[in-house]
Amino acid sequence: VRQLFTSFWNSLLNSDYLAGTLAMTFMGVVRDCATRFAHIAYLWILRRLWVTVRLEEKDAELVLAWLRERSEVHASAQLALYSQCSVEGEHQRVYEYEPEIQVTTRLRPAAKSGRRQWIWITRRESADRNDRRLPGVTVSFFGRNKDLLEDILEAGREVQRRRREKYLQVVQVYDYGKDHGLNWLHPQDKDRKQPGRSISSVVLPRCPYAGVDQAEALLDDVREFLASEMWYTERGIPYRRGYLLHGVPGGGKSSLVMAVASELMLPIYMLQLSSEQMTDDLLNSLLQYGMHDPPTILLLEDVDLLHSAVLHRRGVSDDKDVAESREEGDEAASVDSNPREPRERERERKRRGGRLTLSGLLNALDGPTATTGRVLFMTTNARERLDPALLRSGRIDYEVEFMEAQQEQIERLFARFYQDFRTGAAHRNRAP
Repeated sequence: VRQLFTSFWNSLLNSDYLAGTLAMTFMGVVRDCATRFAHIAYLWILRRLWVTVRLEEKDAELVLAWLRERSEVHASAQLALYSQCSVEGEHQRVYEYEPEIQVTTRLRPAAKSGRRQWIWITRRESADRNDRRLPGVTVSFFGRNKDLLEDILEAGREVQRRRREKYLQVVQVYDYGKDHGLNWLHPQDKDRKQPGRSISSVVLPRCPYAGVDQAEALLDDVREFLASEMWYTERGIPYRRGYLLHGVPGGGKSSLVMAVASELMLPIYMLQLSSEQMTDDLLNSLLQYGMHDPPTILLLEDVDLLHSAVLHRRGVSDDKDVAESREEGDEAASVDSNPREPRERERERKRRGGRLTLSGLLNALDGPTATTGRVLFMTTNARERLDPALLRSGRIDYEVEFMEAQQEQIERLFARFYQDFRTGAAHRNRAP
């Protein structure tokens, strides 16, 4: 046995095939180790030299607003086109381009210091907890200095501010289908912009204690609120303010909100709470996600129409529960005669139960998770129909009542609309 083992061992040592196999195995191990080491070294160097920043919806819109005004964007291989009517000329349109999703744009802009830096911007989409698609941007650049990215964000805010000088930005809720539900529809996704208007275009009676127009007084109050954030923070008061505009239909309530938004260059987020798809969770999600950075204006129009559908008190709910229990007894007796009717009523009851409630509305406006820096405007034609919980101090801090036009108000309206006729007649009289 010993001789047999010695003979086998000597044959292995003298085998060229075994030597080649061992050599190739050793070279493969060395190559894999070298590749892995090179990859680790590459990632280490890349982390030291390369920075990637992911921006979500709000900041992504700022980067895209800045990107649309760059000439380098036209060099991209795939573009998305947005068009809108121009304010300067009639029947003219302005066309804006931005890179398509998943397309990387390379630029070399200059920071405020004058130093140029290469950056790569890639559009992407992400899903929130409700599976709604939200826009996003990934910005990559060399070095650790992030001053250029901060300059881009500031430039994007300046671009949005300039647009609000020309256009009134109204953001509405849009139904994106059963897969994504309700979400904000921003103006750049649809051509929904309109020119802004001045506060002087809304003529209201003069305040008896100040002698100024009520519209001007309300605008001054909003300006004072926007300048008092530190005062609210130091005293632990939630930085929110609510305004109620109530009175006769067609008195100018919506026009006053649009004029205030135009003067302060703030976006208007208009909510339709009467939608059957609106629930407590969805309302809270809409107010917390997708809105621009504060300050913003939240507009709830015709809240008196929601009294029967949303603003239910405990007594009303109890009466409905009794009525529904009686209906259940009737349904149980008629199951054999018409089995479809109980299912339809049950489906209708579940649909009603999923709607927005008064508690959900109040918590969304000033609950623990409510957003700050928001200016709330509510309009109604019948103030007496509103629940007292909606009108208490802290939710509604300022009220303006719209009544029939007074004599001095009519005179100022006439002078505003027809003062140009007097100037035109004077020019015609001086003409030869």
